[in-house]
Amino acid sequence: MAPPGARPHRAAALAQALGGRLHGPDAWVSGVASWSRAGPDDLVFAEAALPESCGAGLVLARSALPGRSVIIVEDPRLSFILAIDILCPQRDVPGIHDSATVHPSARLGQGLTLHAGVVIGADCEIGDGCVLFPNVVLYPRTVLGRRVRIHAGAVLGADGFSYHQSPTGLHKMPQLGRVVVGDDVEIGANACIDRGALDDTVIGAGAKIDNLVQVGHNCQIGPGAILAAQVGLSGSVVLGEGVLLGGQVGVADHRRIGAGAQVGAQSGVSKDLPGAARYFGTPALPIARARRMAAALRLLPDQLRGTRRRREDPESE
Repeated sequence: MAPPGARPHRAAALAQALGGRLHGPDAWVSGVASWSRAGPDDLVFAEAALPESCGAGLVLARSALPGRSVIIVEDPRLSFILAIDILCPQRDVPGIHDSATVHPSARLGQGLTLHAGVVIGADCEIGDGCVLFPNVVLYPRTVLGRRVRIHAGAVLGADGFSYHQSPTGLHKMPQLGRVVVGDDVEIGANACIDRGALDDTVIGAGAKIDNLVQVGHNCQIGPGAILAAQVGLSGSVVLGEGVLLGGQVGVADHRRIGAGAQVGAQSGVSKDLPGAARYFGTPALPIARARRMAAALRLLPDQLRGTRRRREDPESE
């Protein structure tokens, strides 16, 4: 079944739009689907073998498939993403919901979509084409570039968690910086990005931040960085361009992770990590070393039992 708003296309026209080459009959398609649900009007993609049981009428693949209509492309997954936008376009309708609260001093760009319950604080700046989903909160002086998407419940610009201990108790460090977000950033639901203490917290252009991520004050996130769900960055962390942090990665304060580095899920980063490498574990180590240590750890119970037997019975060797 085609989704609402679907735009049926012939395979030949779709192939032309995607820069691919059609092999097989010029079928009509009106939607996209997974392999298990696909019917004769659906498009699927295959990066490897496609099950014979798949009923899709059209396939995106790197090479021809016997008995099927196939659009041959270099990158089936990317072409599938582009095809979704052609067949099933999803467009945000610009406008400001009646329940949104926008401070009179905020500066708003063109073509914004502000959903129910959005709060825009004093002196905020929002670039053209931004979309803020329900209950997003921008504290005063937060800056968004163009085409930023922020999902429901996210909070940008709250105070950083900074206190000084003294004999008279805890003294809160005033937070004077801002949150500055570059163009084409997407921020997930219930993410929290704290304002800087003195300098700004900066999210570089094209960065993608998943749900429930915490970004501490003064952090600098490089362009194109990816932070998966439940990542936690302490204050003043610097991530280089294209850094990828898996789910639940934690990074200690003032740590630097170089451009292109990848850190596996649930790792703990307590020292600076050079870029263009993969890391895993707590503390995070180069992935080859981390795997060797994990393999050795699995052998440890047997080794301990052997050591215990030798102590109890030295003549057993």
